[in-house]
Amino acid sequence: MRAVRVERALQTASPCEGFRAGRDERVTTEALAQTTLRESFDAIRREDLWRSSRIKWRRYGPDVLPAWVAEMDYPIAAPIRQVLVELIERSDLGYHHLPLSPRLRAALVAHMAERFAWSIEPRRVLPLVNVVQGLDASIVQHSRPGEGVIVLTPIYPPFLDAVTKSGRRLDACPLAEADGRLEIDFESLRRTVRSDTRVFLLCHPHNPTGRVFDASELDALAEFALEHDLIVVSDEIHADLVFAEHVHRPFASVRPEIAERTITLTSASKAFNLPGLHCAFAIFGGDRAEQPLRALPPHLLGYPGILADAATVAAWTEGRPWLDAVRATLRRNRNVLVERLAREMPELRMHAPEATFLAWLDCRGLGREDPQRFFLEQAKVALSDGREFGAPGKGFVRLNFATSAGILDDILDRMATAVREHLADAGAPGSRD
Repeated sequence: MRAVRVERALQTASPCEGFRAGRDERVTTEALAQTTLRESFDAIRREDLWRSSRIKWRRYGPDVLPAWVAEMDYPIAAPIRQVLVELIERSDLGYHHLPLSPRLRAALVAHMAERFAWSIEPRRVLPLVNVVQGLDASIVQHSRPGEGVIVLTPIYPPFLDAVTKSGRRLDACPLAEADGRLEIDFESLRRTVRSDTRVFLLCHPHNPTGRVFDASELDALAEFALEHDLIVVSDEIHADLVFAEHVHRPFASVRPEIAERTITLTSASKAFNLPGLHCAFAIFGGDRAEQPLRALPPHLLGYPGILADAATVAAWTEGRPWLDAVRATLRRNRNVLVERLAREMPELRMHAPEATFLAWLDCRGLGREDPQRFFLEQAKVALSDGREFGAPGKGFVRLNFATSAGILDDILDRMATAVREHLADAGAPGSRD
């Protein structure tokens, strides 16, 4: 109907109305393209996903619906598919610009400026194979064995491994529940930090809770890092997946003096569903953060290959319409999840994520020691075990809702049925531990 109205307007418009009519037509075309993209996300079939090589769908049997590892089920953006196909069709898989092609460096700089109003120095970029590699390298180069590394728990499990498997001391500080959300507990931070704590690992936006730390929290965290002379490693791989009512603020942009001590880790892989291509970056704000990593042997961290290079450039230069459609779909799915939990599974609690496609579910109301195993065995739904995210994760699971509306409904139907049957067998709603 909107398209018909625009067409009629163009037929009857006076010359002075031409610009407005053209704009309306462009808006209509963009809206139709968004609708088509979102329909394609809901058209994915589990049969096709089960036949893929993705570990998400291959780890468990075909009777299990997976909602665990943090990748999306959606088809990749058309511009990304096109550049990959073109390279393969002409057998263009040789050596390319190392360590970082000029076009990829330019795309990164432009993307940070456009999306986050953050100006980075092109020369202060170090290519990586993945973000976790950046965590490992930053800890090893900015601390000694036995020294402390602060982590806000619950946290993406590789954060914990990066600390403990490098022989550093884990200075864990749990997020605190306040004002209907999980927040940084600065009183606890002050009790946790020690004189030999060297590094602060920040996950921003936060995995698994989906928090987008606001300006006041980031300012206070910057003051804390300056007071205790900490290097901050900020994993911002989920920054492009912040929902419209929230704003991502790169930690290094908080203050010039905090940029000097910040290593920002980022990649297009999470937002554009490219985890298998391996391309990430460490962005530095000054010599203090940068020089220890530059001192590593030049080939130790590796470089993005030509396919990863081309896909990332396409994502950041031509992928915005696809990303907008993804964010709209994820927001809808998040809202469905919130509503259905409240209506059908009130024993499970969650704070609505402000970013990402991950939900952190408090299952302690079920009275089950191992809710991940419960849902796997009783609902045939595979979730991430909260205990892998640190001590505060006991009794929790993480649910990935980046799938079609139909598959998400099936996941929630199975979970709701399992919860109802469990509570009926128990004869009571169960007690919280």
